[in-house]
Amino acid sequence: MTDIHLSKSTPPPINPYHTPHHEPSVHDFYFYGTGTEYFKIWIVNLLLTIITLGIYSPWAKVRRLRYFYGNTQIDGQAFDFTANPKRILVGRLIALGIYLLITVLGRFSPDVAVVGSLIIFIIMPWIMRSTLRFRARNSQYNNVSFAFEGSLGSAYLIMLAFIAIFFSSGLLTPWVWWLFKRYQFDNTYFGRLKFNFNTSIWDIYKATIVPILLLIMVFVAGVLLFLGVGTTGENNDAVLGSVVWIMIGGFYFATLLVLPLMQGYIHQAIWSKLTLGDNGFELVDFSPLKFALIQLTNYIAIVLSLGLLYPWAVVRMHRYKVETLSLIAYDNFHAMTTPSVENVSPLGEEIGDVFDFDVSW
Repeated sequence: MTDIHLSKSTPPPINPYHTPHHEPSVHDFYFYGTGTEYFKIWIVNLLLTIITLGIYSPWAKVRRLRYFYGNTQIDGQAFDFTANPKRILVGRLIALGIYLLITVLGRFSPDVAVVGSLIIFIIMPWIMRSTLRFRARNSQYNNVSFAFEGSLGSAYLIMLAFIAIFFSSGLLTPWVWWLFKRYQFDNTYFGRLKFNFNTSIWDIYKATIVPILLLIMVFVAGVLLFLGVGTTGENNDAVLGSVVWIMIGGFYFATLLVLPLMQGYIHQAIWSKLTLGDNGFELVDFSPLKFALIQLTNYIAIVLSLGLLYPWAVVRMHRYKVETLSLIAYDNFHAMTTPSVENVSPLGEEIGDVFDFDVSW
């Protein structure tokens, strides 16, 4: 796409949805699905996927996404996922064929194994970009499609950044994650409106550092408690033993909470600053701690139920994410969510690339 340079005498592009001095309108997201409904879909998907040795998995994915999209609404209008499962199956068969070919041949020749690993590394950015394009193109709201228009070159740069994680002992992980989310959101469109990723690198680092600091504080508090009891002069082994068990339990619980808490802070850092054209998103009554507790108790419920409560856990988390989110529309909401010629994305022809497949699960 060529760059357009505007002179001082050239008027700026007009946003067809924007109303000057228009008071913002608030549009809340709602989710109407239930764990019981999704369990029925999930169990059928699981059984058919096992029976067909995985061939049914693309149809299972489409059924799952259509359920969650169809039960997620704004202003009474639901989202929709329009993908053809056959396209997903083709993408997975291609990826699986390449992997099996390299794996089998690699057993007979170390050189083939090395070259095969290099080939997989080379095609991974294309697979990532292709999956993002496929997912966006098949996502709709009120028949207005999303689109992803990130370049292949940027995808390769992100893949190179992933390598930096290993050489930095993980210290660059937040930076690489920020690069990926910026690539994902800054190249996503809803009709002609573009998403803008305004979260800074420091925001992501804070989201990962704060939970670790809280864990350190729990550990220090436990040590101080133990030392305090030990210096009281009372030789009470039962009390000391209780304190030790409280310390171990508290520290273990805090450790389990660290990763979900990071996810909660990252979710907050991204969605509280994300914009769509002139419009913004707002998190209402969202708490990273509550997010983390939901995530942690979901993990526990799934393990204790041997996986049977997985549908309930997924619905529970999705509902919390959806129903704490609002769209603050400065544009005419009904105009920007109504299909029209202007809703076609600027690079719509590129999105029609027949080589886009979805190989994700």
